Amino acid sequence: MIYTIDLIAVGALGLIGIIGFVALVFIDAIFLWIGTKFAGIEKASFGKAIIGVLVLIVLSAILGSVLGPLGFLGIILSFIITLWAVKTLYGTSWGKAFLSLILAFIVLAVVLLALLGVGLSSLGVF
Repeated sequence: MIYTIDLIAVGALGLIGIIGFVALVFIDAIFLWIGTKFAGIEKASFGKAIIGVLVLIVLSAILGSVLGPLGFLGIILSFIITLWAVKTLYGTSWGKAFLSLILAFIVLAVVLLALLGVGLSSLGVF
């Protein structure tokens, strides 16, 4: 039996992968941009957020493979390096970099919970 690869299907899958990656970068950049605005970083812009997300994606891949075997210590080291990347990119303090990442995560969590139909009252917060 001879199997043939449908090149149109392979090309379509590749195109969908590229579109998905671009969408991921833009969506993540929105949350990073919101976090940097709420943290009061003066040089916050959407363009820098896109660059920041691309840098963080590459760092995540590298750090995950290098520091992954270290377990919890690897997670802490990865977070410190991520903080350093945000601090350097935006030219801000460690505190504002930390606050921007935490706020971006909180906004992302609230939006995801809202999309899933879970309110804060369902979580027992209020």
